[in-house]
Amino acid sequence: MSELRLGYPFRAMVVLATVLALAVLFIILPVSRGLAWIAAVGVMLMALVAVVVCTLHLNRASEQSLHALAALGTTSAELPMGLHARMPLVLVMGDSLPELFNRGGHEEQLAHVSDGAIWLRVDKPRDLALVGVAVKRWRDGRAPDGVVLSITPALHAGEDALTQALRSARQSISDASRMLGTALPVNIAIYQRLTALPATAPQWYGVSAANRQTDIQRFESAMRAAEAQVPQTGNDPAPAHRAAALASIIGWTRQVVIGSLTGHLQSSVPCALVGIGWIDCGPASGPGSPWARHVRAQTRVMPPPMAASPAPWPLPQPLIDATPRRRWVSPRLAALAHAIALLTCAGALATWGSAENNHALLAHIGAHLGRFSMIPPGHDTARRDALQALVADRDQLDRYARLGVPLRLSFGMYRGTALVPLLNTAIASYKAPPSPPVLIALDSMSLFDSGKAQLKPGSTRALVRALELIGAHPDKRILVAGYTDNVGDAGSNLKLSIARAGAVRDWLVDASGIAVTRFAIQGYGDTRPIAGNDTDAGRARNRRVEIILVPDTPQPPLRVAPKETPSWRPIRLAPGQNTGRRSTQFEPGAWLREIRGPGSTPDACCSQNQGE
Repeated sequence: MSELRLGYPFRAMVVLATVLALAVLFIILPVSRGLAWIAAVGVMLMALVAVVVCTLHLNRASEQSLHALAALGTTSAELPMGLHARMPLVLVMGDSLPELFNRGGHEEQLAHVSDGAIWLRVDKPRDLALVGVAVKRWRDGRAPDGVVLSITPALHAGEDALTQALRSARQSISDASRMLGTALPVNIAIYQRLTALPATAPQWYGVSAANRQTDIQRFESAMRAAEAQVPQTGNDPAPAHRAAALASIIGWTRQVVIGSLTGHLQSSVPCALVGIGWIDCGPASGPGSPWARHVRAQTRVMPPPMAASPAPWPLPQPLIDATPRRRWVSPRLAALAHAIALLTCAGALATWGSAENNHALLAHIGAHLGRFSMIPPGHDTARRDALQALVADRDQLDRYARLGVPLRLSFGMYRGTALVPLLNTAIASYKAPPSPPVLIALDSMSLFDSGKAQLKPGSTRALVRALELIGAHPDKRILVAGYTDNVGDAGSNLKLSIARAGAVRDWLVDASGIAVTRFAIQGYGDTRPIAGNDTDAGRARNRRVEIILVPDTPQPPLRVAPKETPSWRPIRLAPGQNTGRRSTQFEPGAWLREIRGPGSTPDACCSQNQGE
């Protein structure tokens, strides 16, 4: 039964929709991972439920209709495969089905193929929906073309029993239409002996159209067709009897049958009645049949007993031929259209998600640019952190340019290329501050005797270590500063600090061979203590010589207004302090202000401290 696999690929469409939803959710949509996983679990659960329900439903329908489909496959084995979908297929339910299908022997037949249609027998009304679903799969997704409801009034004990059977059939047709997704057209075939004379070639009388057949005026054409045969038969009374009986049974059909199938007193959907046919053929009919009672009630005349027609009875092929064919679309084409619709929806959702992601990217980089521009140059640590964020953004955009833009930013929404020049300009505008000066502190008592400015014998070991550090920084200027405690008067202490700074400078020049122009000296006396002068230990710490290595960074010349005091001033040596070498004394704060900017002092520029 390979044909059962044909039809609309519902499970494949569910899988496609699930894959698209998960791909858009995880790759493109701007949602958090936690929310994405919650939504993904919900989508997968719904898809799993849909697939399981569909599979169980189709398997149950296939198992329950296996015998009918096997018979149908055997009956239609000689038909080309294409005719399975193009040839009308009708489900027949109701009364006297063996007389309609058992042909050529006593073997039960479930299907019959005539010149114009394929007829499939449904013995139990409750099986109509399951058989319809299986037939739809057997026909490559095309639902049955209609339902023929066979009614033989002579087999029912009364109108109540017939009405109950019609309501059951109506409910079954409604369920089948719902499961198939389309309203099944319904044709009514009424098999009733209308005359007592044998009918050699029973003829169908009826109407069929695309519109629902409920108006009595539509049935007049069937009565006129029967009446038109009366003058053509000469002395034969059978046509006249048949025309009169047909007019009576049409009224009875409208009152009992059509009312039960299309009335609004039931909860089920009314049948889509498109054709009704009557034929002078059927089982033996006596005075107790519902139609005979109706004739007696209307005319006070009891119809005579009528013999049964020989089997097989004719199927209502004229009704099927007159019914307009419904437009049908192959399930594969429908699945293709649905797949395109799913892809279109996924593409639209992905485009929206990409636009949101690009908006977030532009806002993110814009915030980094704004933060970098708002940080003043003096806050170098914060400015460097902002610079690292800009470099990371620029590297990310460069990676996109080299390796391709990710899907979450694609779909024609990417605008990151325009930000690269802005990032490069901002990164290039960063100027690193000059490195801080190196400070070497020397204990004056280990270099000089008390009140003296001449280096003590053996004191050069500490200066040798300072000389090694100076040699490691050939690109820096050397400032030698002297300090004293508060013992003595301030003037003497200032002169002593200058003299000691000069002595250290002279030794460094002699020992290193460095040009004297790279040196500068400064004396502070007792004006800048680093400890209290109340104790011997504090005064010992204040008696010191500092060697400061200042970066030799070229700076633009300072513009000084006319008649304005320069930012540095020479300091004259006191008499007797001349060392015989050309010396330059100035305020180190002016030098550093010229290099690092206003407010800088040597004391704030210490990165290395060497003690004795």
